[in-house]
Amino acid sequence: MRREIVVGTRGSRLALAQADRVIDHLRARHPEFRFRRKEIRTTGDNILEVALAKIGDKGLFTKELEKALLDGEIDLAVHSMKDVPTRLPAGLALGAISAREYPGDVFISRGGRRLEDLSPGAVLGTSSLRRTAQMLAYRPDLEVVPVRGNVLTRLKKLDQGVVDGLVLAWAGVYRLNLTGRITHRIPVSICLPAVGQGALGIEVRRDDKPVINLVKTLDHAPTRAAVLAERTLLRRLEGGCQVPIGALGRLRDGALWLEAVVASLDGRETVRAEESGPVEEPVLLGERLAAGLLEAGAGRILARIRQGVER
Repeated sequence: MRREIVVGTRGSRLALAQADRVIDHLRARHPEFRFRRKEIRTTGDNILEVALAKIGDKGLFTKELEKALLDGEIDLAVHSMKDVPTRLPAGLALGAISAREYPGDVFISRGGRRLEDLSPGAVLGTSSLRRTAQMLAYRPDLEVVPVRGNVLTRLKKLDQGVVDGLVLAWAGVYRLNLTGRITHRIPVSICLPAVGQGALGIEVRRDDKPVINLVKTLDHAPTRAAVLAERTLLRRLEGGCQVPIGALGRLRDGALWLEAVVASLDGRETVRAEESGPVEEPVLLGERLAAGLLEAGAGRILARIRQGVER
């Protein structure tokens, strides 16, 4: 077994903080190894002025890291699970999915105004169609605009008055020690999170048994089950950042519950449902809920959105 483990990560402040968190955990459990961080710039990092939905959503923040992993330049890659496509390249696997932080979104405003207190016509900034659709479903009187860039960049735009409020993932704000900026958490009854949001994924080469054994101590079985159910649903719906799909798996009363929503881009039409099943069968749960959503009308919404994207 090699003595140095190279950990691949994006170079944003949040990504580096997440990679350092993983390295700290690994170092504490395996002090006999050295861990070195390697920063790799991804397509998503290079294109900051275009909405994600207009770029395409196949590995925007993971593809270059995965190539480095397959080429042997790094031994493992640390991702935000919400960025990981539901189909991994041949030869790669998720060696661990970390214990999830609070998975929901938060609202941040100037002056401490809550989301429900914004004046009609106020400008709300977000980076995803999922948030846009659900925010418009809740507050159709707001103007929702795309705001790209890292968390600090978006907060700067808020402070400069470009937008009146922001919707961000709680986990990212927390990992950057910026929770003091949060006005309030947005209930998941208003805005379901992205698939995998709040969890970190450690991607490895499928045949690298030593590294797999190294990272498996970071795996959190309840989070893995919840995220696997969410990812199965997303794959079944053929979703990504080009379609507004929110989902959240939770363990409750000894069962795994999965809730999901599919919304039109303007938020005027939503299909939302919840199912439960055995914790040991997350894939079946994801498939069953996806089928129920499609039967309830989500398929028509998704077809219209895809037609619009393709044009």
